[in-house]
Amino acid sequence: MNLTVPKVMRQILSTKKESSTNGFPVEHISASFMISIATNPILAKIRYINKDIFDSAMGISGVLGKSFHTAMSVYYGGSDVLIPTNEAEAIEYGLKAGMEYLQNYNDGFINFSKTIENKQKALELLSFCYQSYIKEFPYKMSEVISTEEKIVESVSVDWRGKSLVLPIKLKGFTDKIERSDDKKLRIRDYKTCYTFSNPEKIDGAKIIQAIEYYLLVYAKYGEEPYSIIFDEVKYSKNKDNSSQVRSYEVVYAENELYFDFYFRLYEDIIRYLNGEAVFLPNLHALFDNEISIISYIHRLDETEEVARLMKKHKVDRISDLLKKEIQSAGNMRKLLKTVEERFVSAKNIDYEKMNIQDKIQTKMLEYGIMLQFDSKIEGSAIDLYRYNPSMGVKMSRLKTFVDDIEQVVGISGIRVLAPIPNSKLVGFEVPRESRVFPQLPAHDKTFNLMIGKTIDGQVKIFDIREAPHILVAGSSGSGKSIFLHSMIRQMIQIPNVELHLFDPKQVELFQYEESVAEYKHSPDGIASSLTSLVSEMEKRYSKMKKLKIKNISETDSFNYKVIIIDEYADLKAKTAVDNNIKLLAQKGRACGIHIIIATQRASTKIIDGDVKINFPVKVVFRVGKAIDSRVMIDEDGAEKLLGKGDCLFQSDSGIERLQAFNL
Repeated sequence: MNLTVPKVMRQILSTKKESSTNGFPVEHISASFMISIATNPILAKIRYINKDIFDSAMGISGVLGKSFHTAMSVYYGGSDVLIPTNEAEAIEYGLKAGMEYLQNYNDGFINFSKTIENKQKALELLSFCYQSYIKEFPYKMSEVISTEEKIVESVSVDWRGKSLVLPIKLKGFTDKIERSDDKKLRIRDYKTCYTFSNPEKIDGAKIIQAIEYYLLVYAKYGEEPYSIIFDEVKYSKNKDNSSQVRSYEVVYAENELYFDFYFRLYEDIIRYLNGEAVFLPNLHALFDNEISIISYIHRLDETEEVARLMKKHKVDRISDLLKKEIQSAGNMRKLLKTVEERFVSAKNIDYEKMNIQDKIQTKMLEYGIMLQFDSKIEGSAIDLYRYNPSMGVKMSRLKTFVDDIEQVVGISGIRVLAPIPNSKLVGFEVPRESRVFPQLPAHDKTFNLMIGKTIDGQVKIFDIREAPHILVAGSSGSGKSIFLHSMIRQMIQIPNVELHLFDPKQVELFQYEESVAEYKHSPDGIASSLTSLVSEMEKRYSKMKKLKIKNISETDSFNYKVIIIDEYADLKAKTAVDNNIKLLAQKGRACGIHIIIATQRASTKIIDGDVKINFPVKVVFRVGKAIDSRVMIDEDGAEKLLGKGDCLFQSDSGIERLQAFNL
C-alpha cells in the first residue's frame, strides 16, 4: 500500500524509539478524546485535560447501548459469577446480565425519550436487540480472542516496511477480537441504534475508531488486523420484517485515506496539546462535514498544498479542486463495505428437529423474549408446557404470540397462560395428538358438581350454590349439550334440589320429563313458569323475613330450585322473558333459586351487560368467532378450542381450561 503520510508521521516513522508522555498534558489518546477535540474542544479540555469529571444524565439510547455491551460481554466471555458452559447458558446469562445492568441503572441519571419513555420499554428493547443480534451469528467461542477488552498501548510497530512509533499511548475498548475460519484477525464493534447509518456517508468518528483499534490491536498482539466490522442492531422494528442487524466492514488494505485522515488528526492534536492553534474539522456538522473531512485529508486548508494540487489537476478554483479530490476518494465510501455486499440475513432455524418445548422457547426467542423451560404436565386432552420468564417480559405481550406458536408447533388450539394462576411461571397449553375423554364419575349427591378434568388430571368441583348462576355457551359439536346432561344427572341425585328444565327445541332434555319437578318446551309455557318462579321467589323472601334469616341455608323449610334453560337465544327471540330472568338472577341466590342458561349464539344481543354481570360463572366451549369469546370471557381463545368437551371455566379464581366429562 502506498500511503501519503503527513510530515510529522514521516518523521515518527524514521526511527524506532520508545514513546513518551513527557511534556504532554494527557497520558494517552483515545478515539473519544480525538472526536471530542474535533467537535467540542472546551468539553474535551474540561474532561480529558483538566480531568474535571462530573455526573450528568445520559440519554436512554446510550444506557441501552451500555446494557447491550454488558450482555454481549457475558454472552461471549462470561463474568465472575456467570460462567456459561454452552450456548444456551451463554444466551441466558448474557440477557440476565444486560437486564440487571439496565434495571439497576439509576432512573435519575437517564434522559428518557418519546421513543423509549420508561425503563420497562427499554428492557423490552434490550431483549429484542440482544435476541436479534445473537441469532444472526454462530456461537463459536473458538473464534473469540478477547471481548470487551481495555487496551492501553505504546504504539511501536513495524508498519509498511518502516518503524512506526507514536509519542503518546493509545487507549481503547474493543468489543470483540476474533479469528474467523479464514484465519484473518478481525475487530468487531457493535452498537444499538434507532436507524441504520448510511454506508455512503463519510463518518469521521468511525474512521478514527477504525484506525485507533487497528493500531492498538497490532501493538498488543503483534499482528495487523485484517478489518473492523461495525455491527448495528436496530431497536425500531422493521416493517418489512427484514434483519434488525446490519454489518459494515472496513478492510484496512482497501481504505488508504482512513490512515491519512487519522495521522493528520493525530498530528494536529499533538500540536494542540503543545499549545499551538490548530483548525480541525467538525465531525458532526449537519451539512458539510463530509466536505470538511475530504478537505482536511488533502490539506486544502494549506496554501502551499492547494497550489500544488491545483497545478496537478489543472484547475484554478478551490471548488473545482475539491470536486477532483472527492472523485478520487471513492474508497471513503467503503466504510465497512457496501451495504449490498454485507447485508446480514437472518438464519433459517430448523424447527423440524426440535421437540415442542424447544420450538416454543426458540420462537419466543425470535421476538426477544427469553423463557427458561421448567416442566411439562401431561393431561387427557392438553399438555401444559411451563416456563420461567426472564426479567423484562410483559405478561400481556405473551398472549399476542398464539398464532406464531401454533405455526411453529403445527397444532391449533394453543392457549397462553401469562402467568399461570397462583404461579410465577407462564404456560402454553398444547393439544395432544390423541385425546382421552374422561367418563363422568359417580356423584356423591352433594352440591359439589363435577365440571371436568384439569390438565393435571384432577376433577374440577364447584358448588353451584356459590355460583350463583352459570352461563354456558358453545357452537354445535362443542360439547355443550353433553355438559348440560352431566349437570342434570348429578343434580337429580341431590335430595333437596328441584329441577326446572326449559327446552325450547323439545329434543334435548325431554328424557328427564318424568324425573324432574318441571319440564316445559313451549315458549309460552316457559314464560308462564318463569313468572311463577318469580312469584315463588317473592313468597320465599316474605317467609325468610318472618324467620329472620338471610339465606335458606339457615333453615330446612325450603328446597333448592335449579332452572336450566337450553337454547336461550331461541327462547328470547320468541318471548319476553328478559325481566323475569334478570329478577331471578339478581335475587334468587339467597332464597335458593339458581339458573343455568345455555346458548349457541354468544352475541351481545343475547348476552347483554345485565346477563354477564348476574352470571359470573361461565363455561365456554368452542364458539364460532373471537368476538363471541370476548363477549363471554372478555378475551380471545374460546374460538380455538378443540370441541368435544374442551372448555374454559371462568369463576372468581380466573379462567381454567378443562376437559368436560363424557357420559
